[in-house]
Amino acid sequence: MAYTPASNTTNTATIAHLATVYYKTRALDQLKQMFMFLEGTEPDDIPQRVGKTVQWFRYLLFGANTTPAAEGVVGTGLPLTSTTISGTVAEYADFITLSKMLSATAIDNIKANAAEQLGYRAGLTVDTITRNEFDTNAASVQVATLGATLGSVDFRRAVTTLQASNVRPKTDDGSYVGIIHPYALFDLKSDNDAGGFIDAMRYANPGGLLNGEAGSIESTRLLRSTNVGTTGSVPQVKYYTYVIGKGAVGAVDLAGLGPSKVMDPTKEQFKINIIDGKPQIADPTGTIGAAVSYWFAYLVKTLDSTTYRYKIILSDSSII
Repeated sequence: MAYTPASNTTNTATIAHLATVYYKTRALDQLKQMFMFLEGTEPDDIPQRVGKTVQWFRYLLFGANTTPAAEGVVGTGLPLTSTTISGTVAEYADFITLSKMLSATAIDNIKANAAEQLGYRAGLTVDTITRNEFDTNAASVQVATLGATLGSVDFRRAVTTLQASNVRPKTDDGSYVGIIHPYALFDLKSDNDAGGFIDAMRYANPGGLLNGEAGSIESTRLLRSTNVGTTGSVPQVKYYTYVIGKGAVGAVDLAGLGPSKVMDPTKEQFKINIIDGKPQIADPTGTIGAAVSYWFAYLVKTLDSTTYRYKIILSDSSII
């Protein structure tokens, strides 16, 4: 008997009811940035109901007295001098609304997914606002690399100049905090000078790592981030690498109303409001099925503009 192929297949035009697509109900992963810049700030807050402007003050240091006192003579008292720095918290907010029909028919949990997407935007907003304050002073704190690309000598110079200005380390273990782009880190790892980069996995105590910590160099713990400042355009882009000491930039919340502290958005979720819709005066039929939103009050301020307590190293990348 001759072989006869199947007379009905998935391509048979007369079979109209066949399912042709299987729709996955879980979204694919996304390429999310890490949020590192809060690690370089001094966290602070102001209470509610005391206004929205915060003012810091700092006494000016006395110089040395090298003149002997005259015997039996009461000298002149010294006047104290202080300076002030002030800033005003601002509010940041966004929302997404979903129709009742969309909420009822979407194949995924669209409210939860909308909240996740908005949460990433909120976290990126905090990180970028914070970075922008560091970048505001770039003209005063930036230095070019001593070589063609970023090397250990550039960190040695940055840390030395900070130490020469009596800027203390940022962390309790006596380290400055560095924030570096992966492209710049690539060149740093390729530097073979003595006292070079130490990978975080080679630490004596790797359990004490900061989120996103790539390694250390010249008393600087390096955090990897793609959300760094840049100048120029491809192929002449220069990437900012930040070396930060104690007391450089303050990050101020309005108490209880500040942003969530998120570093890794794949593991942490920014606090988002999820509101189920219902008939009300503004929406009598309840057409809006749900809304997701965030709101926070936040301020980032440079705390010392007389002696900036951080450096920005501008570097080319050898791989772009």
